[in-house]
Amino acid sequence: MPESKDAVTRRSAELNLDAEGNLEGNLTITYEGQEALTRRLRAIDQDEAQRRKDLEETVQKSLPQGAVVKLLSTDAWTTSEAPLKAQFHVQVPSYANKAGQRLVLPLAVFHTNGQNPFASARRTYPVYFDYPAETYDEVTFAMPAGVEIESLPSNQKVDAGAGLYDLSAVKEKNSLRVKRLFKIAAYYLPVGDYPALRRFYENVRTKDDQQGILKPVQSAPKN
Repeated sequence: MPESKDAVTRRSAELNLDAEGNLEGNLTITYEGQEALTRRLRAIDQDEAQRRKDLEETVQKSLPQGAVVKLLSTDAWTTSEAPLKAQFHVQVPSYANKAGQRLVLPLAVFHTNGQNPFASARRTYPVYFDYPAETYDEVTFAMPAGVEIESLPSNQKVDAGAGLYDLSAVKEKNSLRVKRLFKIAAYYLPVGDYPALRRFYENVRTKDDQQGILKPVQSAPKN
């Protein structure tokens, strides 16, 4: 039986936030197991330009509208053993929203466009996934000068048996580190399990909307 650990996507990003709320930095995506195989098979009939376009569009669709994505390098297209790795430079204008003197920072940067694929309240047929899979995100936001983190949401977790979600945000000096886990452990779910699956995706969508609040640094009073 296939297991989620055999199809893993890892996103690791180092992003700089400026005082206007713009985001820029580098992203590394690593595909392991079935995730790598799927992309290698799709790329067999593609030239280098088509591969680049496919990878850049995949990242761009995960980011807010207006994002600019440039592929920097790829590795291990022609081997079946090593993970498939791609590195990008990304720019996201107006990612953090201004609220007076504060900035409101969405935490799940690669999921701001996410939708519940199971929006319908009713289901006639069983649900089939291509395969069980896991996605791990680790994003570091470097804070702009003169800004500090005022508040962060508590850790968010949803365990639905067939699905697992975990989001955490930790302040580290002048940066913020956000980790996100999303796992689907099944590839077939009968109609009777559909309501629970739908609720799981609704909860994930809600928790991906968590935000951090940034405020200007208060200067020390003069004697």
